[in-house]
Amino acid sequence: MANKIKFFSQVGLAVLTVLTLNLAIIEKPTLACGGSDETNSETEKCVELVAGTGEEEVDPEDSGDTANLYFDADAELVSEREVRHSFFLAGNQVESKDNVEGISFVAGNLVEFSGSTEYAALAGNSVKVSGSIEEDLFVAGNAIELTEDAYVGRDLYLAANTVLIKSNLYGNAFVGGNRLVLENVTIEGNFHADFDEIVIKGKSSITGVFEYNDNAKITGLEDLSTGSTETFAGTTSSGISFATTLEDKVIFLLGRLLVTIILIALAPKFAKKLLDTFNWKSSWKHLALGLGLICLIPICSIFVLVSIIGLPLGILAMVFWGVFAYLATSITGGVVGDQLAKSLFKKPKLHIFAKYSIGIVLIELLSLVPVVGGLISAISVCFGFGYSVHRLLAKPKK
Repeated sequence: MANKIKFFSQVGLAVLTVLTLNLAIIEKPTLACGGSDETNSETEKCVELVAGTGEEEVDPEDSGDTANLYFDADAELVSEREVRHSFFLAGNQVESKDNVEGISFVAGNLVEFSGSTEYAALAGNSVKVSGSIEEDLFVAGNAIELTEDAYVGRDLYLAANTVLIKSNLYGNAFVGGNRLVLENVTIEGNFHADFDEIVIKGKSSITGVFEYNDNAKITGLEDLSTGSTETFAGTTSSGISFATTLEDKVIFLLGRLLVTIILIALAPKFAKKLLDTFNWKSSWKHLALGLGLICLIPICSIFVLVSIIGLPLGILAMVFWGVFAYLATSITGGVVGDQLAKSLFKKPKLHIFAKYSIGIVLIELLSLVPVVGGLISAISVCFGFGYSVHRLLAKPKK
């Protein structure tokens, strides 16, 4: 259960990172979002969005059916469209009123979702949900609120510093963070919670199993009726706040994206060549080459390092190995992003920075999946290593 919460929290954060990178609009959380004992009562204030302060309204000609629109981004964005496929929105202050026949991806500093969609993946510093999600809802952020008007037809996956749930839930819920508030809610499925503090306000009920960590501080439990109650062993607090953990994850992915973008700017022709010359039929060859190099270079370097004459060569070989191993995921991400732009987004001329960013984030998300994620990471590193070396050594066509 805990792995699910960790997975979806990082999924949301990864989406938030890549979409806000180009906007350069990430802001520090307010004190009310910190989850400290002095500010826990401020949860409701933290999730209130600043409305009516210069948001960019959508042109009437842009509203209605937008079958060819896949994403939109701006510093301040209010979107209200009919979309017949999945839809991406990003900005500093984002309000989505869209009706989406697919998956809604929304990320920003202040996020409000009041539209309707089949599935939703939301991420932000402050996230407010008052719309309708037919199936599953995935949310990650600092402060999250599900209002009385929110509807989640199936399962909820949520992770945040502070969480306020006022809406009824009709499926199972997996939630985690620092502080949880349940206020007059009815939950028809099972409810798994992993929090430092759980507060129950008013009369609430859980039809299924209420499962929570045994070291949580709970108030108002007598006002909660459940089918059954179970506890699991909670982890000992290390003194590192949830917000700090989120910040570390954001910084790591930002660093990878920043390095990738800088290298693309320094070597745009080679970065473009990697995408233009890719051939699916040669994928296995590149994968095998990468696996061989990753295993052999360190072994050979060790033997060379023991000799005084070969010391510089061994050091250079290990530097080469480290640099290419780090960049391998970025290179694989570029190839994946390019293929997605051509086949899924139908935008083969999408900017090269966007292609690499999309692919890198997708690989990072998949790598978080238990068991399978490790295999995906290994494949991406091996392929990227082998493919980049092959292209560097390939003779130019006459």
